[in-house]
Formats: sequence, structure tokens, C-alpha cells
Amino acid sequence: MRVRPAGAVLDTDLVQEYRTFAALQDLPVPTPAVFGLHADGDTPFGGPFFVMSRLEGESPNVWNARERRVLEEDWAAGRRIADDLARHLATIHGLTGEAAEAIVPARSFAQTVEHWRGVWEEQRLVRDPIVDEAFHWVASRTPDPVRPRLVHGDYRIGNCLVDRGRLSGILDWELAHVGDPRFDLGYLALPYSSGKLFAPGSELLGGVADRDWFLARYADLTGDEVDLEVVRTFSVIAALMLTAITATGIRVFRDGGSTDVRMLWSRFIMPGLRQDMADLMGWR
Repeated sequence: MRVRPAGAVLDTDLVQEYRTFAALQDLPVPTPAVFGLHADGDTPFGGPFFVMSRLEGESPNVWNARERRVLEEDWAAGRRIADDLARHLATIHGLTGEAAEAIVPARSFAQTVEHWRGVWEEQRLVRDPIVDEAFHWVASRTPDPVRPRLVHGDYRIGNCLVDRGRLSGILDWELAHVGDPRFDLGYLALPYSSGKLFAPGSELLGGVADRDWFLARYADLTGDEVDLEVVRTFSVIAALMLTAITATGIRVFRDGGSTDVRMLWSRFIMPGLRQDMADLMGWR
């Protein structure tokens, strides 16, 4: 059951997420089947919900050293998880704008930047010069346009299920939109997605694969050339997105919208994200 409770960090559309899952049933992507939606917020579960099938598997935690080692051992031994992650991303990006715009919002590069700038400005508690400069930096680096595709928006191993060494599910489509598919590559390339928090995480991209191998495999599967400078730009946008989301959680907790201490604890993510932005912008 997928529930959107009161006091959620993101103002997400559960109806949109339900329709996304329904649309994905026709793609060879491991997602749960959906059976029914209750869009009314007055429910025993504290918000709207929908019902879906249960998939086997567990979600790897890249911030846990033991679970990181399991992923790194898979990479060294057979690369099955890494290949699944690349293949499924290529399949997701095969759904073009025309087919996807009926279910999720379309955002251009500029709209993506301005969307997260707006969230940051609305939710931040203090002014941050690195974040402000990063928004200016990405806005000045508009890449050559590509055909809009379905973008997952939060594509990482932690939002997948792994069962017996293979990807058995891809979940958490609440940030899905139609736009530049290279956003998902930039997000996956962010050190945060590899388990960085107080200490460095895995040296593997997303904790699962060598970066050059993964990007080359993705390019081979899609036929799209991967520009590393564009990926770098989208990594900064991904860090800005996570910073804005983290600021939202802190504000929700501070304003009494939630008693979930994880909202406040997420503030520990922000220093690493700020450092990543500075590094990616070449401030060293």
C-alpha cells in the first residue's frame, strides 16, 4: 500500500504516481501492478492511498558499509545488478514525451532549475551562498536539447529492490517527469547516491558500477552519446534538488507538521551536498 500522509516532505501527487505505475505495466521494467486508488485524504491511513502488488526483494542501503560491500562484490563477480540498473534505465528513457506527458508533468531544463530554486527559496531557513551560486552556475549551462523522455527523478539502488542478485523492483516514482533523461545519470553520479554522508561512500557510481562502464553501457543500450559535462551539470542540479527537499523536511519538523525526527536528522546530509556542489563547480 502506498500512502501519502499529512506532513509529507514533498507535495507529491499520488494520483499521478498511480497513473505512472499503471503506464509502466506495458514496459519490461520491474514495477508493481496497481489495483485501485483512493484519492480522498480522509482515510484510516492518514492520507490518500493506492494498492499494489508485493514484489520480492530488499532495498539496499548504500549508507551501510556491509550492504555496500555486497553491491561491490556483485560488481566484481558478475555485474548483474549493475547491468540491470543500466538496462532498466535505458528502457525507462525509451518512453518518449508524447506517451508520458499524459501522466506526468513536462519540464524543460530551465523549468527544472527554476522549480527547485522556488522550493529552496520557499523552504530555506537561512541564506546559503554556495547554494545560491550553484543555481546561477547551472542556469548558465543549458545543454543542447534532446528529445524529452520519461525521467524517474530519484533513480538509485536505494529505490530498487534486489532479490537473489537481480533487480526485482523499481519504486518511488513521486519525482517522475518528462524532460531531459540525463537528469537520472547526473543524479546517479552524485556521491550521495553512492553512500556518502559523514564519510565517503563507495567509489562505484551509485554504489553498483564503475562510472565509465555504466555510462558506456547506457550509451550502448540507448544509442545516445553521453556528454560528461552535461552529466556534471545535472549532478549539481540533483544536489540542489536534494538540498531543497532536505530544507523542506527541516521546515516541516520545525513548524510542527511532523514529529518524525528523521525530518530533522536529514540536516546532516546538507554539508556533504554543499561540498559536492563546490567540487563539481570546480571551486578547488
